[in-house]
Amino acid sequence: MTQNDYRQQLFNGDTGLILKDETGQLRACFLIDKVLCWVDLIRLPAHETAFAITIHKSQGSEFEHVCVVLPQEDRAILNRELLYTAITRAKKHISLFCNEAIVCKTVMTQHERETGLAGLF
Repeated sequence: MTQNDYRQQLFNGDTGLILKDETGQLRACFLIDKVLCWVDLIRLPAHETAFAITIHKSQGSEFEHVCVVLPQEDRAILNRELLYTAITRAKKHISLFCNEAIVCKTVMTQHERETGLAGLF
């Protein structure tokens, strides 16, 4: 979801699935307070379709099973903090798709914050 809808208890960042309900109708399904809630597609507030999401976008969410796919080549964005964020999204299972050299380099790379605040003092 990209917009809050207080009447339907759907909020920015919520993730749901489009499934067939018991009558065979396609509807959106959300887990709200441990209860499956069905929403007619026409009543969905602003949202984005996603078949996968970035680690950044997943922050603040948890999933039963997380699949993490790292690039085959080294990238400047890869660091241990990013990998930690990805891994800690999983409640039970994680599948990590990458080559060993990349994951080792990622774990050894620490993100250095550059805020510009040091120059102010």
